[in-house]
Amino acid sequence: MMDMDVFFDEMSGNVAVWCAASSDTGDLAKTAEYIVEHGMTLVSAAASDIEMLWAWLEKTPVRINARFYLPAHGGNIAVISDMAAQINAAFKQGAHGAQVFLRMADLPSFVAEVSGVRDDLFFNRDLSIGIDITEIGAADWDNVYAALRTLRARALVLVLPRDAGNKSDFVGRVYAALKNTDGACDLHFVLGNSPIRMEQAMRLVRSLRPDMAGGVRMFVPTV
Repeated sequence: MMDMDVFFDEMSGNVAVWCAASSDTGDLAKTAEYIVEHGMTLVSAAASDIEMLWAWLEKTPVRINARFYLPAHGGNIAVISDMAAQINAAFKQGAHGAQVFLRMADLPSFVAEVSGVRDDLFFNRDLSIGIDITEIGAADWDNVYAALRTLRARALVLVLPRDAGNKSDFVGRVYAALKNTDGACDLHFVLGNSPIRMEQAMRLVRSLRPDMAGGVRMFVPTV
């Protein structure tokens, strides 16, 4: 777990927890304790860990998001139906929302399949869409945000799974994300164990879209 006291003096309110999948009850208990101790309000967890985390966090204001991954070319009725059943099960176990991570190329088909059942599946629940930021080209942002509006997504989760330094053009891509958004959804970031990238993103938000700063979340890994 990254040391918040060292890295997040100025953004502690924007930090969330990325809980590594674990079958170890002790590890999950320590994560729950850490979340409460630091006053965090959002955690992302594997669907298999939702029930256990909920048992410890039920009486707190912490919101739990269950993670799901759409396989490549998985925007079809069979895959979506199976995922919908898993999402519904996670909600029954205590999840407040679902994060669905997918390839940029699969976003249109996912929207086409999910938009018709969105209200039933996510009634009073949050839906967040996660995409590798390096897959989103300069001309893609309008389509991304149009898709999020169709799904009434709570947040766009921008992921940097591999940091290629300047070759990733991370700052430029976050700039484009902020310049093109209409503010209809929050921006969340999964940037690994990189306080430099988190600071870069947060500075851009505060500079370009200070109205959105309160909704930004930086997911910090537990390991």
